[in-house]
Amino acid sequence: MLLILYLKHLTKYLKIPVLISLLFLLQQAKGQNIGDVEYFFSKIAAESAENEMLLYNDSLTEALLSYLQSVDDVIGTDIPEVKYLGQICPSDSLLKIFSWNIPLTVDENLYNCIIHNRKTGENILLQSSSGLKSINDESIIESDNWYGSLYYDIEPADESGNMTYILLGFDPNNVSANSKVVEILHFDTQGKPLFGKMLIRDDDRMLSRMIFRYSPLATMMLRFRDDRSGIVFDHLSPASPGYEGQYRYYGPDFSYDELEIHEGQLILTKDIDLRNEEDQ
Repeated sequence: MLLILYLKHLTKYLKIPVLISLLFLLQQAKGQNIGDVEYFFSKIAAESAENEMLLYNDSLTEALLSYLQSVDDVIGTDIPEVKYLGQICPSDSLLKIFSWNIPLTVDENLYNCIIHNRKTGENILLQSSSGLKSINDESIIESDNWYGSLYYDIEPADESGNMTYILLGFDPNNVSANSKVVEILHFDTQGKPLFGKMLIRDDDRMLSRMIFRYSPLATMMLRFRDDRSGIVFDHLSPASPGYEGQYRYYGPDFSYDELEIHEGQLILTKDIDLRNEEDQ
């Protein structure tokens, strides 16, 4: 960013060929940052030692933050797809979220998330290895205590422009239980992210988020409807009544539920018919 301002200042004095050369070098530096991100991801994928993976991840994070700080408009800039890096942006274009994980063991990940806030211009870095296993559905979580998840979709909770969003996230675990989450993201008065808000209605109970835990051998659907009017998902049940509460034995039971997005709330409806949408 300082280099950009410096170049703008020099435009008063530099001849066109020199200015073009400097702009070319600046653009080349931006490209190098993205190249560095791809390089460090490839090194992590080939590495087995935890301490080496963590060092590469530090370098990766620094390169990505450097890239984001070097562009004037993160959301309006076409960022090339990088393997292993999740990138999502809501329809109001006020945020961009990047997330990735570093598999430390078969049942533990280091989760990384950068939230770019267009209003403030901040790039907020979050890191955690906790995952969703110890999170409940009622708490409000500050960014310093972020649990860790891979976010793969996002939608504004309403059209008021108050920067409250619905996130869909995934916490893979190859031993005990995979987890997915419907999370509510909002911000405090200082612009720091908060996770969880009592917007989800399950009969007469209000929840801050919905968490789904199921067998690592199963696949669970959790997605927005095509028209973004609600969230549809597999209903999860144990393989037999004797496994009640043992989530590594849970999986889809071929029925579906929905969270309907209505006037800033998410209202749970059970046992819906998805056949028409699936046919389309």
